[in-house]
Amino acid sequence: MSSELQVSVIVPVWNDSKRILKCIEALQNQTLDSHLYEILVVDNGSLDDTYEVLEKVKGITLLREVKPGSYAARNKAIHESNGEILAFTDSDCMPDSRWLEEITSCLLSNEKIGIVAGEIEFFKAPEDNVEKEALAFESMFSMNQKKYASEGLCITANWCSRKEIILAQSGFRTDLKSGGDHDMSKKIVESGLTVEYCKTAKVLHPARNNSELLRKRRRVIGGTWDKSNSKFKAMKILVNSSKLFLKRIYKTLTAANYSLYQRGLIAKVLFMIFWVSISEVIHLIFGKESTRS
Repeated sequence: MSSELQVSVIVPVWNDSKRILKCIEALQNQTLDSHLYEILVVDNGSLDDTYEVLEKVKGITLLREVKPGSYAARNKAIHESNGEILAFTDSDCMPDSRWLEEITSCLLSNEKIGIVAGEIEFFKAPEDNVEKEALAFESMFSMNQKKYASEGLCITANWCSRKEIILAQSGFRTDLKSGGDHDMSKKIVESGLTVEYCKTAKVLHPARNNSELLRKRRRVIGGTWDKSNSKFKAMKILVNSSKLFLKRIYKTLTAANYSLYQRGLIAKVLFMIFWVSISEVIHLIFGKESTRS
C-alpha cells in the first residue's frame, strides 16, 4: 500500500462506553502503519456516559449524530472521512491485530471487488451473562460472512469498500434501523461489483445473550417493515419468518456435529425468536414504531 493511501475506520456507538474502549484499543494496535489510517467514532445520541468517556480518548476523531440509527451515524463519518478506503466495524467488536492489513490488501487485489466481507468469530466475554443456548445458537446461525458473501451480502461488523463506491450509492439508507448493510450490498452488486470473503481479516464479536438476540430480532423485523411499501408486508414477513424458522429447525435437528442436548438448547432459542417475530409484526400493524434496541 502506498503512503498516500489512507484508510478510514468507522465505528458507530450507542450506550456502550465500556466495550467501545476495547474496540478502540484493538484498532490502535494494528499491524498497518498508524499514519495510514484514521479512526472515526460516531456517538449516535447515547444516553449514558459514552460521549463523555470518548472525549478523553486520544488518537480518534469523535463525531456525534443525533438522528437515531447506526446507518445515519456511519453516513456522518463517511462525509467527514479522509481515506480512500472505508472499513467498518461495531463498538462491541475487537478486530484482530492484522485486520486492517488483511482486509485492505484483499480489497486492492482486484478492482472488481466492491466489498470485502471479513470473518466474524464469536467469543464469550467473562463479564457477559451469556446462556448456554444463546452461545450454541450464535455458533450455528449468526453472522456467517462466508455464506453472506456467496449471496452477495455483507454486514457492517466487518466490511471494507472504496469510499467512492459507497458515495456512488449516496450512503446507507438512514430510514432503516436494521438491514441497511444488506440493502447497500445488493446495490453495489447490482452495479457490477462483487463481494469477496476474507477469512484472514478477522473480527471478534461477543456472543449475545437471550435478551440481546430477541432485541436483534425485533430490529430485523422493524427494518424489514420499514423497507417495504407493500400493503401485504405483514403477511410476507410472517411467511418468511415461518420459512426461516422451519429451515433453522431442520438444520438444528439434523446437525450431526452437535449433541442432542445442544440441539435442544438451540431449538429453544429458535422458538423464542419465532414468537418475537410474530408479536413484533402484530405490534407494527397496530402502529408501533420500529425499534433500534
